Amino acid sequence: MKLTSLATAALLASTSFAKNILLTNDDSWAATNIRALYYELKNAGHTVLLSAPAVQMSGQGGRFVIPSTNVLQQDSIFSYKKAGDPAWGYEESDINIWYFNGTPAACVAFAFDYILPNYFNNMSIDLVVGGPNEGTNMGARDYVLSGTIGSAHYAAERGYPSIAFSGSNSNNSFFEDNLNGDVTTAPYIYAKAATKLINALFDAQGDNERVLPFATGLNVNFPVAGSDLGSSCLDVGSFQSTRFSGNSLIYKIAYDSTTGLVSQTTTSGVGTTDCVNGDCTLASEFTVIGAENCISTISVFSVDPDAPLALHEEAQNLFSSVLV
Repeated sequence: MKLTSLATAALLASTSFAKNILLTNDDSWAATNIRALYYELKNAGHTVLLSAPAVQMSGQGGRFVIPSTNVLQQDSIFSYKKAGDPAWGYEESDINIWYFNGTPAACVAFAFDYILPNYFNNMSIDLVVGGPNEGTNMGARDYVLSGTIGSAHYAAERGYPSIAFSGSNSNNSFFEDNLNGDVTTAPYIYAKAATKLINALFDAQGDNERVLPFATGLNVNFPVAGSDLGSSCLDVGSFQSTRFSGNSLIYKIAYDSTTGLVSQTTTSGVGTTDCVNGDCTLASEFTVIGAENCISTISVFSVDPDAPLALHEEAQNLFSSVLV
């Protein structure tokens, strides 16, 4: 079955800068946060294609895992799909909402390499959005761990502008139980703020070809907000520019000699405290979100992992004797 292209739908949109957005996450296609953002972006006039994991895929980073069979081997999250159902497919009531039994990065690839060519006439995508994640993703620790950031990183690797959004409502919730229209709750508050930022970027884009610089993405974190989280903060649409590194927490292992077991805890990331890239005057994401001041953070990242030239030359001098 072929559908009218996303381009046609975009022409019918009401906003002057209506765009085509690919939306994913790592908490699954049935999570409340992603469904809230999907509908908020559509209400803003954008055309949205949702392609997200069938199951919970948090902590997968940029791993690229695809299904080994064409059917689900177990129920999807919240048993929304059952074992034996196809390993990928779309919502019966909305063909723009897809699940894929793979990691977030693979869900992005699935959209580009399967859904768009086969169902939407290879329509171009203006922006790839991950999230909002159920739980914050901050610092160098989560840059390599988060599946939400991993999806945005993968999109940037493929040349697409991308944003990873993460919220402070860490409970993994089913949209059919929690998408109840109460705009004072976190999913709606985060969706509204994410859409505000996305619209501001598109507005600033003007006639430029890209909404963000090439090989560049944004990492956005929302503070505790909403009546469901017991917070009086009901608007997180004020943003502060921040850095990934600086005052970062990383994971470590703690051994309990009584039980003989190990557990996960955190420590200061010594290797992330010194500023070697970016604007060293900016605060870290941890500092701003930790202040609980109803301010959201935006950090800019690049998918170029090379060291700055000065550090590269300093290190290269140390192994120059073995170079050809």
